[in-house]
Parts: sequence; structure tokens; C-alpha cells
Amino acid sequence: MRFKEKIAWFLAMGGLLFFHFYRLQLHTLNFPNWGDDYAFLELLDYVQKHDWKENVTYIFHFHNDIHRLAYSRIWILIQYALLGHLNFKTAIILANVQLVLILIPFHWFLQKIKRSPWHLVGIAALLLAPFGNIDNFNLIGVLQHTGSILFLVWIAYGLFYAENQVWFIILALFYPFVSTEGLAFLPMVGYVLWTKKSHLKIPFTVFALAVIVFYFHDYEGSTSSAGQVTWSLFKGLFIFLGNWALPISDSFRASINFLAGIPVLLFFTWKILGSFRINITFPSLLFLQIAATGLLICYGRSGMGDLELIALSDRFLLYGNTMLMAIYCALIFHKHQTLRLPWALLLSGTWMIASFFMARRPLQEMHQRWTADLLGAYYFQSSSAYECPPETMQLLKKTYYRFDTEEIPRQFPEFSVQKTSPIHPTINRFQEGRLSLSWNQIPEKTNVTDQRFVVLAQENTPEKKYYITSLSNDYTDRTKHSKLLIFNTLPMAHFQVFLLNLPNNQYPTYQYLSALTITNQGQLLR
Repeated sequence: MRFKEKIAWFLAMGGLLFFHFYRLQLHTLNFPNWGDDYAFLELLDYVQKHDWKENVTYIFHFHNDIHRLAYSRIWILIQYALLGHLNFKTAIILANVQLVLILIPFHWFLQKIKRSPWHLVGIAALLLAPFGNIDNFNLIGVLQHTGSILFLVWIAYGLFYAENQVWFIILALFYPFVSTEGLAFLPMVGYVLWTKKSHLKIPFTVFALAVIVFYFHDYEGSTSSAGQVTWSLFKGLFIFLGNWALPISDSFRASINFLAGIPVLLFFTWKILGSFRINITFPSLLFLQIAATGLLICYGRSGMGDLELIALSDRFLLYGNTMLMAIYCALIFHKHQTLRLPWALLLSGTWMIASFFMARRPLQEMHQRWTADLLGAYYFQSSSAYECPPETMQLLKKTYYRFDTEEIPRQFPEFSVQKTSPIHPTINRFQEGRLSLSWNQIPEKTNVTDQRFVVLAQENTPEKKYYITSLSNDYTDRTKHSKLLIFNTLPMAHFQVFLLNLPNNQYPTYQYLSALTITNQGQLLR
């Protein structure tokens, strides 16, 4: 490229990356966004009380009975060693640097097949498409799932373009300790090495078997999976393969994803078996691993609920972006099938813009939900989003974590019942500790930037308990919703319900809504 073209290329790449990290800075909070994030606080608490041998063992021990997240734990320990505390926002932003590292093998891939470096802009637009990066705003998500994509891309590149080097073998053997799907990738790596008659095939096979034995040597099993091969499992897999489809309809999202997964499967089946012999390339290997990941997720979680909802989870959207990158690379892999650069940039750029608009509301809703969790933990020492026992909540008071004062309102109201006409929820449900409320009569907010929350004060307890949750779908002329977790063990629990309004950089205000009573049979009474 000429000098001016290089400047334009760097500006384009820099703009895409700046846009992504700006949104991270805007939406993330220094707080555990998921219950799994507390595992990192537990890690720091553990390592300060045990010797180095016990700490090494702890780094590799199971998380949720199946995952050995050594990579994520090492990442957090390094940050803690450098900064002296765990700041979740900083950790999330630093972990997103993995996206930059993912682009490096794609850049080398383009050089190997002699394609324009501008194709990397198209690939970066797909990788950084906002809707597919929602999981990168969670610490456990960006470390486990983005880390998985990072290892996948580097190993796949090394297999085909650095086959006599050892570094990608080391990455492949460590991959299962980044995310569990790394186990499924070991046989694929072995197959490619044996078909290429690499001198590393025997050493890799021996060490891969050792890794598998070590991974399961103390595995006690889990009851989360039904362990059955059914149509719903394959339907979930097709939905997972279609996670690149943008949610143009909430009602038909599962069906859209299902239909989107079919052409992907047919396309790569043709690429791999079209010449009546197995032909695995760098792009098709990415597809095979994503398909294997989807199969593992659907099979392993088949006993945890609706597989459609599980496959559609925000936590797996980055795999959809990676699928698009694999398709992009497959379309430019052979010269006679080359996707022309102008069309490639137009399609990927359009996709990224559409993805941005699709991601706006989900990110706003997530940020508000995280803010509710933050306020609940800071003011009420409780969580309304997930089960969080008191001993876990106490981890937030340790020396290695500090709340950011800029994220906390300067003053919080003392909630009291007001003599106003009550505003009752129109639809309510209490099941298995999960309270769901819907509201039609709540006044619209005066400023679109305000965040509003529902606060429940439980009265018939020795010490009044407060629960706070976000008011979702808080847009003009919409039915608002709020969901929270309440473990009600009393025969009858009486609550006073308030609407909390949190303006930007101003003091919060509140409005009394109504009284609410929950019986231990799950009935809600006004």
C-alpha cells in the first residue's frame, strides 16, 4: 500500500477499535455483573490464605462442576499483582484487548493467500459488530468465550501456516483450560497433524491424551444434562449455528436463527466434502470447532431448561460473529471464488451498522440491570438478580475490591409510604423464588437518560429487607417489566413497592406505587 492508503487503513482499523472500547467505557461497571464473577473474588480470597502449591491446584480446579478456567484465573491474578486490587471495569477493558490479538492471525492469513489488507477491515467489522459483542461486557464472558475464540484462531492458523512450530501445539494443549470446548478441538488438531504427516503428530497425540486424562481425573459428574440425543438438541444446534442472525423479531428469533443455521451447515459441508474427499482449511476448521462447541453446549445443558433460550443466550453471540468471519475467509480463500473487496466491505460495514442498532437497547437494559445489582449490594447487601448468599456478598468488603464512588448516587432516599393513589402491577407471577411484575400505568419518565428501578421493602421481618431491580422496557407507551429473585420462607410476606428514579449526576427521587403481599404458595395479593 502507498503511504496515504496506509494512513486510511490505520484510521479505519483504529476507528473500529476506538468505537468498541468507547462503548465498553460507557456501559461497564466496576461490579460483578454475573454470579459467576464472584468466583474471581473467591479466587483472590483463597490465594491469600494458602501456599503456592494449594494455589496452583485451585487455579485448575473445576468451576460449576465442568469448567477448568485456569486461563481466566491466571489473567485475574496477574492484574491483581500489578494493580493491588480487582477493578472489574478495568479487567473487562483489558480482557477485550484479546479482540485485537484475534485479528493478528487473520492479517497473516490474508498475507499467506495474497489478498488485500483491506479485507482485514471487513473481518474486523464482523468481529466487532456490537450485537455479537454483548458478552464482552461481562468479565467471565470476555475471559472464557473471547479467550476461547482467541485460542481457536491462533491454533487454527498455526496448524495450516506454521505446522512445524511448537507454539501452536502448546496453545492447543492448554485450550481446554481456557474453555471446555477446547477438549473437542484436540481431536481436530490431531486429525490435521496426522493427515499432514507432521513430525509433531505423535508427541501431540500423547500429550493430548494426558490432558484429557488430567481434565477428568477427579470429575464427579453433574446432573445438569439429561444426556439424551433428541430433536430439540439438534434444533438447539442449528439455532446456535445461526447466532449470526440479527434479532429483527423477538417473537420469531429462534425460528430465524434456526433458518440461518441451515445455509451455514450446507455451505461448509460443501466446502469440506464438495470434492468427494475431506478438505479442511483454516476457515472450515473455525466452523467445525464452533459447531462442536454448539453441540457440547446443547448436550451438556439439555437438562437445564429450554434449549432454544440457552442457544440464544447473549453469552454465545460472539461465536456467531466468528462464524461470519469464517464464511468471509472461505469466500476469499480461492481466487476464482473471491468475494470482491468493494462488496465485502459494503456487506460487512452494513452488517456492523445494523448490529449497532440492534445492540442499543439490550446494552441499555443490561447496564441498568447491572446498576440495580450494584445499588442493591452497596445499600442493601443483597442481590435481586441471582442467588448470592451473605458469605459471598461479604467478599465485596474485602481489601482487594473497592466500590467506585462515581457509580454510587451521592444520596439515597429513605423510602416511606406516601398517601397517593396506588399503582398496582397489571400482571404478576411468583414462581420458584422469581417475582415477575408488569406495569401499564407507571408515568413516563421526563428525561430519556434517566434510569428507573423498582424497590420492594419487606416489612414483616425483624429488620426491614430491601430488594431492587431494574425497570425494563422503560420506553414511551410500552408495558414496563421488572423481575427479581426473592426467597420467601414466611407464610405471608408483605411488601411496599416504590419506583426509584436515578437521573444523571443528580440526586435520586422516588414514588410510592402500592402494597404487595406474597404467600408461600406463590399467590400475589394486593
